[in-house]
Amino acid sequence: MAKKKLVGAPFGAMMLAASVSNWAHAQQAETPALRTVTVTGTPEASPQGKDAIQTRRTTIGKGEQDIRDIPQSITVMTEKLLDDVRLDSLKEALHYTAGITFAAAENGTDQDIRLRGFPIASTGDLLIDGMRDPSQYDRDTFNLDRIEVMRGSASMLFGHGSTGGVVNQVSKKPLLANQTDVVGTVGTGRYARTTGDFNIRTGETSALRINAMVNKADNDGAKIDKQGIAPSYGWGLGTPDEFNVGLFYLHNDNVPPSGIRYVNGTLAAVKAGSFYGTTADFADGEASYINGSWLHLFPDGSELRTQFRSGVFDRSTWGSTVAACSVTPTATGTCPTGAPAVSSLDASTFLRRSGLTPRKDRYQATYAQSDYSRSFDAFGGHHEWLAGVDAAWEQAHRFQNDGTALGTRPPTTVGTPDDGAVLVGTGHAPQWRNSSNYRATSYGVYAQDLVQVAPAWKLLGGLRYDHFAGDFEQLSYAAGAAGALTGTTSTHLSNSPWSYRAGVLYQPSASRSWHFSYGTSFNTSADSYQFVTPQNANTPPEKSRNIEVGAKLDWLKGKLSTRGALFRTDKYNERTTDADFAGDAFLLSGKRHSSGVELDVVGRITPRWEIYASYTWIPVAKIDALGSAQAASVGARVGLTPKQSGALWASYQATSQLRLAAGVHGASENRPLQGTTGAASTTARVPGYAVVDAMVEYKFTPEVFLQVNVNNVGNHAYGDQLYPAFTILGPQRQLLATLGLRY
Repeated sequence: MAKKKLVGAPFGAMMLAASVSNWAHAQQAETPALRTVTVTGTPEASPQGKDAIQTRRTTIGKGEQDIRDIPQSITVMTEKLLDDVRLDSLKEALHYTAGITFAAAENGTDQDIRLRGFPIASTGDLLIDGMRDPSQYDRDTFNLDRIEVMRGSASMLFGHGSTGGVVNQVSKKPLLANQTDVVGTVGTGRYARTTGDFNIRTGETSALRINAMVNKADNDGAKIDKQGIAPSYGWGLGTPDEFNVGLFYLHNDNVPPSGIRYVNGTLAAVKAGSFYGTTADFADGEASYINGSWLHLFPDGSELRTQFRSGVFDRSTWGSTVAACSVTPTATGTCPTGAPAVSSLDASTFLRRSGLTPRKDRYQATYAQSDYSRSFDAFGGHHEWLAGVDAAWEQAHRFQNDGTALGTRPPTTVGTPDDGAVLVGTGHAPQWRNSSNYRATSYGVYAQDLVQVAPAWKLLGGLRYDHFAGDFEQLSYAAGAAGALTGTTSTHLSNSPWSYRAGVLYQPSASRSWHFSYGTSFNTSADSYQFVTPQNANTPPEKSRNIEVGAKLDWLKGKLSTRGALFRTDKYNERTTDADFAGDAFLLSGKRHSSGVELDVVGRITPRWEIYASYTWIPVAKIDALGSAQAASVGARVGLTPKQSGALWASYQATSQLRLAAGVHGASENRPLQGTTGAASTTARVPGYAVVDAMVEYKFTPEVFLQVNVNNVGNHAYGDQLYPAFTILGPQRQLLATLGLRY
């Protein structure tokens, strides 16, 4: 299928960045020396994740804070970890934090993420620099300084969503330094990736930073073709008024991996990375936005941080799945009536292809927020005050095939993946027409106080009010290709919920912090940018609460940090239906909960050994109550919630130039969702898995390094994204060689 290409060659972004870098260096060289200026403020630090896996600071809690002062489990993946393991996308990176699983979707979307058994890829759970990041587009790590995961309910900070937790992507910002990093990677599967990080100091308090990326790969049919650029300019750095403006652009022109349907209710035994799609499959997208921020420091030490982001996000997908057939499928890709069931696969086993539902989406969003923080002594205690306001304007437009007949996918065999299959018959690729529209506005106001009431004790309390209003349109058309519009169903939603957060911290020393916390969250019936039915619009928000007891402990004079928590997360008024219910809203009688243990270890064991480990055990993930129409699922385990999951990465500095590292990530048996209840499927599952990765790094000089990675060393075929009818396998074994230069 011919697709429209964007203006610009693949390496245009890199050439532009390099040209700007050279110009800025030349301009700086020609600028006459200025008189010495004394600047008051905190000195600019190097990127905290560039040279270390461990960090003690985070920005996920609205403003920068010590991790030990946040009474919830937090995992931080720094830029060093992302670079060590070559984690190029957000999805790949999240495999290295425990408790997260991925659902596959019938329309090919890959951003349905679960944490603690609850979805977190709704409109409020994925963040960029503390503000919402609309879901449903592929995210790359080329412009990320680190990734922060906060677990448990957090609506008091971020508004609707965040039942299981939130994921915050922290962007790279300009620094008061002249530094350039150029990294090139080549590997198996025709993998080629180039990134450039150009930071140019343009004045005493100003700097320009440009991050750019080009990435191509062909894993036996599933393809990657993406480019991105993210320039940002900061001025007033290190002064009481810091400003930053930036642009971001990411384009994807990919071919998605094919879905593999289950055999005997479990993962089909095919070679890792096998692609059984067609030349018509695609997963295209664009993300374009502008952002800006202003940080003002008051004379009393308090600060006001204001930021905004506005952008457009496009995505269109059409993919394939295959299912085993004991005899030759028909030309239209179905097994003949009466064909025996398939119990095992070999190279000659027939596979029938089918197409997923094609879909196209466009999201437009503008976000703004302002957060004020202040430390002061009053009423016998020391207060860390935090308050703010945020607002969002969002639109979503969805498109479906207009009824034009789509070409059928021809059958194949297990032993002939990537056979270059094309659509057959008289059909066509999708012809898009608008199927639904969504518009919403929201704002929130919150305040929080962390009070030190005794030398070792702190109390936390927070309150938030949100107002949300949205309108949804469902468009109907006459049957057949290019059928005329026959009607529009309009619904309206308006909610104004409150959210709460409370905690107790016991910190007997600088290396010990124990906490207890309670937090609530809510999600509206439009958190997926649409209403499931018109009746949904009249249903109040679902509500959840999280209770956690944990500790953050440092060892070896602070060089090693450990974090652990016991948690219970409850959704206690879930939307559900009743067999006798015929009213104008859903019931809120559903209940479910998960409980378990989370552990993190990060830092240096010895001067030569560095470690990162994340582990989650969720023995209980249970549906407690549903409406009578779904009562059969009560007591079942929640789907997409394996009992155990984890990741480990350890590196050893063998010599001053040679570093060795290895890691593993995996999970125990996992099951997809069953129907609309969220219960685990009783007929489909994937076995547990453990994927081993390895790395060798050699530094020729402090500025030049060579890195070799082998990911999925055992070439293990494992179920990565799960759907009730099929699974998408994780990546096959890949050998990558990376050459990096800093100057």
